[in-house]
Amino acid sequence: MRITTTIVAASVLSSALTAFFISGIDHTASARVDPAATDLGPADGLVLTGKETLRVTNEAGRLGWSDQPGSRAFSLGTVHVGRILNALMKSDKYQREREEFDAARAAKGKEFESRYKELMEKAQGLTPESPEFPAMREEFEGFQKEASDWNNLNETEGRAMVARHYQGAYADLRAAVDVVADRRKIDLVMRFVPPAEEIKPGDESEIGRQLLARTFLRSPDAIDITEDILTEMNVQAPVQAPKKD
Repeated sequence: MRITTTIVAASVLSSALTAFFISGIDHTASARVDPAATDLGPADGLVLTGKETLRVTNEAGRLGWSDQPGSRAFSLGTVHVGRILNALMKSDKYQREREEFDAARAAKGKEFESRYKELMEKAQGLTPESPEFPAMREEFEGFQKEASDWNNLNETEGRAMVARHYQGAYADLRAAVDVVADRRKIDLVMRFVPPAEEIKPGDESEIGRQLLARTFLRSPDAIDITEDILTEMNVQAPVQAPKKD
């Protein structure tokens, strides 16, 4: 009888764990239902024997196996962060500012190019012995410093803009993850790259980076909530084609 009870208990626990990790569970008290005729319980805990006795309990709607906060069965979701961020960066919210920045830079670049041509025409025919040469050289050096300072400032502002855009997009992504995770009762959300996604050409370090970004070598489709996040954010993103065997 003891063996039969242990087998039944282990079967129930296995089914509960599978349902928890694949589909998620509702942690709210309002989601409790009366046990069916085939259910085992209700019970305060489930004791499993082995080399060490294990007592499994319901800890705030999660399976627990000790009094430690980390000894819980947390539900898991995954998000293809790169795919969503790339789509967000192409949205009007950020694209418009980048286009305005690039247009302003191009206009200023043409201005410097025009001034350079004027200086070259003005210096045409001068030699180091010419009386106008020292003043011409000073004017040209001043022009070079102005152009160099502007270019350095422009690059700094450009990097700051890109960082600000990614920071904003990432904050929006996290907010959407919170909404979807709360709705689907998901505790942990991990960034990932689908294992089958094609490796893009690059040098050895770039290819290594792409490989290391693949958190899982295999994962069930059921835990991927990327499409839910895209829907929540009202964003469309192309699906990366998987690598062809």
